[in-house]
Amino acid sequence: MRWILPWLIVLMLVFAGCGSGGVQLGQVRGRVTMDGQPLPNVIVTFTPVGGGMASTGTTNAEGYYELVCPQGKGAVVGQHKVSVRSQQGAGGQAPEVRSDDPAYQYGGEASQAAAPPPEKIPARYNVNSQLVFEVKPGLNEINLELTSQP
Repeated sequence: MRWILPWLIVLMLVFAGCGSGGVQLGQVRGRVTMDGQPLPNVIVTFTPVGGGMASTGTTNAEGYYELVCPQGKGAVVGQHKVSVRSQQGAGGQAPEVRSDDPAYQYGGEASQAAAPPPEKIPARYNVNSQLVFEVKPGLNEINLELTSQP
């Protein structure tokens, strides 16, 4: 019976290290607004500053998001660069394709693929983002209050 306790301790230590691959996640949710108004249908991405697995979420009609990643709900604990960008065809409508527009012509027929709509989120929040937030273990409420003015 004395030998069972040490083996149980060893087994507990082995199983404690399995499952998540050593990645600790913090649950992240919040609201995205632009000039005080909710931003629906935008993609929020948290990318670890030191590299690693990114997490994304899409805002609902009221601008609320929750992050997910391949390991589950949340983001890797640590510092993250954050970007916010529009979805292609946001609002559920495809961009209009006009057959008389030379930009959409190919071989005399209108192309079915239109150019993506222009990005409505300023570049300082996506391609040139300087937004950095720390994800901690547990629940993180991270609201993103964006402005359209420089």
